[in-house]
Amino acid sequence: MRLAALRSAPNYRPQLATAIVAFYQASPRLTIAVVVVATLFGLLQPAFVIATGVLVQAAASNTDVAVPLTFLGAIFIITRVLGPIRDELGTALWRRVDQSMGDRIMRAMSIDPSLRQVEDPHIQDVVAQVEGAVTGFGVGQGAQLLTFLWSQRTFAFISLIIIGRIYWWAAMVLAIVHVLGYSGARWHWKEVTQIILGQTDQMRRSYYVRNLALSSRVAKETRIFGLARWLVDRYRHSAIAILEDVWTKRREGWLLGAGIALLLAGTEAVTIWLVAIDSLSGRVSIGTAVTVVQALFAAGLLSTYNDPDWAIMQSASTIEKVRELEERVRTQLTSLSGQRDSNGMPRKEIRFEHVAFTYPGSSHQVFEDFNLTIESGRSLAIVGENGAGKTTLVKLLSRLYEPTAGRITVDGVDLRELDPAAWHSRIAAVFQDFTQFELSAYDNVAFGALRAADDNVAVERAAHQAGAHEIISRLPQGWQTPLSRELSHGSQISGGEWQRLALARALFAVQSGAGILILDEPTASLDVRGEAEVYQRFLELTAGVTTIVISHRFSTVRRADRIVVVERGRVVEDGNHDELVGQTGGRYAEMFTLQAERFVAA
Repeated sequence: MRLAALRSAPNYRPQLATAIVAFYQASPRLTIAVVVVATLFGLLQPAFVIATGVLVQAAASNTDVAVPLTFLGAIFIITRVLGPIRDELGTALWRRVDQSMGDRIMRAMSIDPSLRQVEDPHIQDVVAQVEGAVTGFGVGQGAQLLTFLWSQRTFAFISLIIIGRIYWWAAMVLAIVHVLGYSGARWHWKEVTQIILGQTDQMRRSYYVRNLALSSRVAKETRIFGLARWLVDRYRHSAIAILEDVWTKRREGWLLGAGIALLLAGTEAVTIWLVAIDSLSGRVSIGTAVTVVQALFAAGLLSTYNDPDWAIMQSASTIEKVRELEERVRTQLTSLSGQRDSNGMPRKEIRFEHVAFTYPGSSHQVFEDFNLTIESGRSLAIVGENGAGKTTLVKLLSRLYEPTAGRITVDGVDLRELDPAAWHSRIAAVFQDFTQFELSAYDNVAFGALRAADDNVAVERAAHQAGAHEIISRLPQGWQTPLSRELSHGSQISGGEWQRLALARALFAVQSGAGILILDEPTASLDVRGEAEVYQRFLELTAGVTTIVISHRFSTVRRADRIVVVERGRVVEDGNHDELVGQTGGRYAEMFTLQAERFVAA
């Protein structure tokens, strides 16, 4: 089985070629410079070995040692100069390759306008592997270690040639032994690596626990609930559980490693013994013997498989995974085709026609036969219990997911025919879990419409309309204050203040051309009066904009032009507030009465 695994193990040369091609694409000049300098460094080392033999021979025969000594000194000085240059070039290439791979991953993960990529656990495993979060080695580190590996292999290969010039048979035997040793070690490292990569999902969960223990964002709850020590213990136990499989596999390979090491040591010992006999008998000179023995130990590097070799293997494997990810994105992107312009839409209506939807990886059907017409330029409130499908409806409308069946049309045009990026520019949204960008306050509002981000007046107007201008005025650096205590000169704001900024972001998007406003429970941190005030202001400021409101508070919902009740993935009631409250035994009337009683009792 092990021999079969050895034969099926990927060839080193294609991996090295794959890695070097990727390094060259990241930085052609640096890659060429690294290979040239590493080659020179690798050639200088066998030259030093030969010069040492010549010097010993000159000393033994009482001849002039000035020339070999000068040559040896020159090689030593050049090597000392080239060493730091080689290392600096490797470090520079490391940074450039990491930047290149980071750009490729970001492009691959962001080019799809839907949520499929970012919510796919298998793709997240690939991203973690590419970033080196699983093995501890990124592609850039492979680029850095290429300099050491290239010069080491050059040194070892030339050393084997030196041995072959004197003992051709020894060079052949050593070559075979080195290939066996290298292949065996590579196979064993590959087996261990496969175990690590095979547990990427578990490792990501383990790292999540570790990050919870280190994060300031959750520190309040981890301290109050006494979770800090539990998180440390949980991380340790989960990490050990993963490492135990690795340790077991490593123990399994010790016999193979010991056998190869003994074979190599025996071959080298026999060769040294024969060199010693030939030297004592005068068949080879003492200088030649010294050169061959040094070359013998240097050639032993050919059977060594260590961090640089493994880093190159990982780099090549990671590069292939990035290519597969990019190809997968390109393939999936074709399903999101659509070239039609959505400028000015919707002019009349948006229709959900017999829509069915199930989240990827789930068997629960959120919608089975969902039908709804949303009139353009009016406000629609969506009411329902948790899990009824309200937020899913918004995700489908925003084309963050595609319906499993049925279709969504905008003014009679299938949503799939519209350009996804152009359609997103028509939407302004504030979700319940809206993003708190730990950037400047200005960016938090201007991100609503990057195409108009330089319009300072519009940004300030949106903040004023959302009631966020007082927040900005209290910040130490005004609009340019980073909204995080973890950043220099940063400031932390409350949950309600964050919501004001998120609302300002949505208003800025509407002012910059968005025609659909989605408010999905965005005011949970505000009191009832504050929420009612915000929604009233929003409905006034966005008059004529197609507005969709999702809220559990009926003081807000009742202000909408139209209200629909969603239950079990279907619209069960439809009308305005007065109509729905007047329906005896209706779901809306029941929920409204229950909530009103609580407030009256309070």
